[in-house]
Amino acid sequence: MHRCGSGFLLTLAISVVAAFTGCLGKSSSNSGNGGVSSITLSPGSTISLETGGTQGFSATAKDALGKTILGLNIQFIVASGNPNAAAPLAVASNGAACAGTWDPSVTQCSAGTLGIALVTAVANGVSSPVTTVYVHQHVDSIQIIKITPPPPPQQQYDCFYQGQTWQFEAIAYNSNGVDITGTVGPMSWSSSNPSVVTPTPTVFNQVQTTARTPGITQLFASITGATSAPYPYTTCLIKAIYLQIGGDAQAGNSITVNNGSSVPITATAIDTLFGIAPGDTAPLASPPLTWSTTNPEVAAFSSTTNTSGSNSASARANLGGATLTASCSPPSCNIGVLPGLPIYASDGMLPNGTQGYGTISVDVTSTSKVPTYTAWAATTDCANAVGCTSALFSLAPTTSGTNAVGTIVSLPRTPNSMMFNHQSSARVYFGTNEGLMYVDVGTASPSVVEVSSSSTPCNASLCGKVLTISNDGKLVVVSDTVSTPSQVYIFNGGGATAPVDLIIPGETATAAAFSPDQLKLFILTNIGNMYVYSTVDALTSVPVGTSVTDVKFSADGSFAYVAGTPDAVSVSAYSTCSLPGNPSVDIGKVVASSTPLQLFPVPNVQADSQGLTQTILALEPPNIEFLTAQQFTQVPIPYQHPLQLTCNPPTIQSFTKGAIFDLGQGNFTPIYSQLVNDGAEMIIVGHGIPAVLLFNVSDGTTKSVPLSGSPATGCPQCAGNSFPLSASASTDGSQVYVAACDQYPNNDQTKPCTAGSVHIVNTCGVQPCNAPPALGEGDFQQVPYVNINDANNPNMCNNQGGTSPPVCLPNLVAIKPQ
Repeated sequence: MHRCGSGFLLTLAISVVAAFTGCLGKSSSNSGNGGVSSITLSPGSTISLETGGTQGFSATAKDALGKTILGLNIQFIVASGNPNAAAPLAVASNGAACAGTWDPSVTQCSAGTLGIALVTAVANGVSSPVTTVYVHQHVDSIQIIKITPPPPPQQQYDCFYQGQTWQFEAIAYNSNGVDITGTVGPMSWSSSNPSVVTPTPTVFNQVQTTARTPGITQLFASITGATSAPYPYTTCLIKAIYLQIGGDAQAGNSITVNNGSSVPITATAIDTLFGIAPGDTAPLASPPLTWSTTNPEVAAFSSTTNTSGSNSASARANLGGATLTASCSPPSCNIGVLPGLPIYASDGMLPNGTQGYGTISVDVTSTSKVPTYTAWAATTDCANAVGCTSALFSLAPTTSGTNAVGTIVSLPRTPNSMMFNHQSSARVYFGTNEGLMYVDVGTASPSVVEVSSSSTPCNASLCGKVLTISNDGKLVVVSDTVSTPSQVYIFNGGGATAPVDLIIPGETATAAAFSPDQLKLFILTNIGNMYVYSTVDALTSVPVGTSVTDVKFSADGSFAYVAGTPDAVSVSAYSTCSLPGNPSVDIGKVVASSTPLQLFPVPNVQADSQGLTQTILALEPPNIEFLTAQQFTQVPIPYQHPLQLTCNPPTIQSFTKGAIFDLGQGNFTPIYSQLVNDGAEMIIVGHGIPAVLLFNVSDGTTKSVPLSGSPATGCPQCAGNSFPLSASASTDGSQVYVAACDQYPNNDQTKPCTAGSVHIVNTCGVQPCNAPPALGEGDFQQVPYVNINDANNPNMCNNQGGTSPPVCLPNLVAIKPQ
């Protein structure tokens, strides 16, 4: 019964306010008003006060030009909203209002009657708009309820599909549990995650909600300092995403394009209520998707998030292969769900009956000659000598007899690692024991930027070795082996946030990988844990075994391949999504033939109605072995009551090993290895092997390109005695830069190297494969460092100190993305 009475009071209040607003609320002016054009009363519109409460009013007068008029005598006029009762509000001349009566000193407010007061400010005959004040009893509690729509009846569900509207109302109760909603005035509405729902107040205690972004939130209604209990609200979660190349026009999930062109992709996203609710019969009109690539040096999205359902990836100047996909990745999608609930694209039928896919494989080629790649080389030989500085220099293929060394930059700290940003400008990062630094080599005058000018403390300077960089180029992971306890730092190269400091006492991070959507970071440690980090979920570890060696993500990003777990010769698959208490689910494993040191998922992914199939090349010196994850997919989240707010980990129908091939070099320690040329070839450089190994993926054969001795030392007999220290290959595999020692005393590799250079190797002898200059397959140029101050000095370091300092030679090299 009190609900009906409350509605009557609301109607009466609206009628009374409207009537009195007509009397007092009009701004008026006359020719003798002293220039006053308008008066503004603050607070304006409507406010609510408990009886006995206070509120300060102020007013501002302006002239016709909008300038404030000072020194006016502005009066505050109070009228009752009920012509048959006294006003329940008193306003002093200074604007102090009391929901009752003031004492003579205007300091103590005594509670008075309940009702509505109408306040205006008046000066020189000009009145402000009316402020309506609702004076009411103390609100003890507020309850939100869903309003049942008028007939015909509608089926109600636990979530609302995107764009769906619904009405809610809030009921205010006093301490005796009596409904006083009709006396308190308009309610304020809010939500804990504003992106999920838009609340639009309608009448006093009601709101119309519009479902926006998939996720969960809580609605709140408030009045006069009282707030309702949270009311759970869910915009239906995305349960499945399907991809197509350029929409329906092109079938299949693979495409070959020329560099410089683009790959248009459309994504169809459906929510958990799709096909169940009568109004949810179409895909999401504005799906909040994250667009990802497995090889941003080859194909990348300029904008990685949008709500349009389509995007285009640019084929870069670097040739090779990449896999593109889209996902619903927190915190911008399936908002507020914990643990985070990512949904990755999968194979399946679209609502229009056409086939959709979980990934799009892209092969970037060129109709002209292969690009010429530029590399940058540095040295670790300065060690930690005080005051010692070393050089960073660029090099590129040149005609015979021309110095290939280009720009030279002085490095104030000794690097232990170097890695290029994959995606954006040509920025190369250097890990050092004194702190992270980087150089933007694409500028006219490159210079070193230190994350911190001081080398201490390490959590500010970010000491350590660079392990990986996210595919969007923003996040750099550094493993700190200097500090105790051990730490892992995540540096944001975009400068948007401060570095993240992950403390992992007693452990050293040995390998790391980001999921393609940057949602999760998997970190392997030397004592057999895999730490899972994200900005959504808390840092947690999963025991994986001390034999772990490498981690790489699947093409769709839904899980990662982890080498060396649960034993040294196995590879396991761990889900990207988490379950409560389990940051990553082991969804399958394969036992390899021997210990896999590195894993290389191929970019060409097979798709069928049962899921995706991806081949993984496992480097197991002296062999390479083929592994296959067959028909993996993420099972859609069903609609059920209560709602499922946890992920369905992906499933793999089978995880098997296949052919194994001997590289013909015996057992060796790899220095560098990379899958190139759209997965057709693997480049391998090994310790003690004076050659670049080329493994043909299609037929399993291996050939080698020998390294030449350094002509800079006048040592023609050194041919074949140059031993690699580091290497870097172009994405198409046409060029390999190898930093090598060209001369050991008496060919004794246990002695300090006395001469070194960077070898530029062409890997094929038929045009247009080889890069300029137009030479055949082979080590066609050996580039020694030339000191910027002394052309006859091959030493890359200055101020080493000591009586017999070692010669600093290039032993770090990386190719700059184009």
